[in-house]
Amino acid sequence: MSHTDAGTYAITEKDARFIKKHSSTLIAFGEFIDGYDLTVISVAMVFLSKTFALSALDKGLLVAVSFVGTAVGLIVFGDLSDRIGRKRVFAFNLWVFILSAIAAAFITQVWMLWVMRFLIGVAVGMDLSTSAAFLAEIAPARRRGRITGALLNAMLVFGAIFSVILALSLYAVVPDSHQEWIWRGMFLFAAVPALIVLMLRRRLPESPRWLIQNGQEAKAWAIVHALGLADEITQARPQATRRSYATLLHGQARKRVVVATAFFMLNSTAGPVVSFMGPIIFAAVGLKETNNLLITLAANVVAALALIIGGTQIDKVNRRTLGLYTSAVLTVAAAVMGLLGGVSPWVLAISFVVWSFTTYFGPGMLSVVWSVEAYPTELRGFGAGFTQSMARVMSATVVFLIPVLMDRFGYIAIAPFALVYLAMFLLVLTNPWLSGTSGHLEEISADEPQAV
Repeated sequence: MSHTDAGTYAITEKDARFIKKHSSTLIAFGEFIDGYDLTVISVAMVFLSKTFALSALDKGLLVAVSFVGTAVGLIVFGDLSDRIGRKRVFAFNLWVFILSAIAAAFITQVWMLWVMRFLIGVAVGMDLSTSAAFLAEIAPARRRGRITGALLNAMLVFGAIFSVILALSLYAVVPDSHQEWIWRGMFLFAAVPALIVLMLRRRLPESPRWLIQNGQEAKAWAIVHALGLADEITQARPQATRRSYATLLHGQARKRVVVATAFFMLNSTAGPVVSFMGPIIFAAVGLKETNNLLITLAANVVAALALIIGGTQIDKVNRRTLGLYTSAVLTVAAAVMGLLGGVSPWVLAISFVVWSFTTYFGPGMLSVVWSVEAYPTELRGFGAGFTQSMARVMSATVVFLIPVLMDRFGYIAIAPFALVYLAMFLLVLTNPWLSGTSGHLEEISADEPQAV
């Protein structure tokens, strides 16, 4: 048989193989761009400060403005992806990112960079909400945690690692008299992976669950067969239902949304300290640029290792138990860094690495998985966008305040994040139903939450 049939719509065997093998990776690759972009501004800050004489306030604003733009892109375009489809948003967002990244490389004033960073953030937000929804909708139940949680976060970390490696490479070859081309080159390069992903994503199909929801069943089932999801979707068949925001405001649906959003917000309040602020934190103890970047690189490699290990376990273990243990460890790590980080660079480095590993081993994966599971298909893009936008607002606030507070109070400004992780621990502790989130997507988003 030369093609996969479903009514009047057909997919060739070649395209079917491509879809099954590469769809998840190409969708998740948008997070590589996100990780590169969100880390590159912190890494580039080491060199930007020499060009523009940035104050602590300037540094906080330059990092925060991307998160604000991301929050806008998440909620606006997440909702749009529910209305017009996931694939259409994918095409538009990458063009915005490419053009903004190129423009950012040639700015001559700090305010220009604020504008470009905001637009890049909007483009990242468009991709994040759509990617999270899309991945959840094509992932088999037995691997949904690995694909939506581990794969997305792994791409983010790989993007961050690449940004540090690029900075180290440019630092090695660019003369001291032209060091502004380190940060300009880093901004400019962001357009390259975005262009590659844009071209490759043209071969991706639309989300089959979105197609069924919107009455395009023939096309949807051809894609379902290509993805090898026929048995699973037959067992828990998506339904075409009326799209209404009110469904999220009542009963157990509201409980799922509130808990998932609160968990993501708490993780995004404390997580950016190690995810994106490493270069600024280590610069405060006077580390030279190369040592600073190497420690940041090491922390991201540790995070990648955490995701590789965590990705093999998240679909096997009790997710609530994972959330409880990792939140407890993070409470201690944040307290140690805040109270003792200024005593010794070794204490600072060890607590930083433990914090980074544990963040990605637990809450980094769980926050994404729980957020996409909380919403029905007809509102998943909007819902994932809403949850992540609230989280990005918290991240924006934190990355704005950290340089200012550390400049004034030193490492003690980090200690209160231990209370954030304690709140995360209590949230998971009081919601036993979080254990049972490994069934079919339709069952989770529709049924009464049950403890397992």
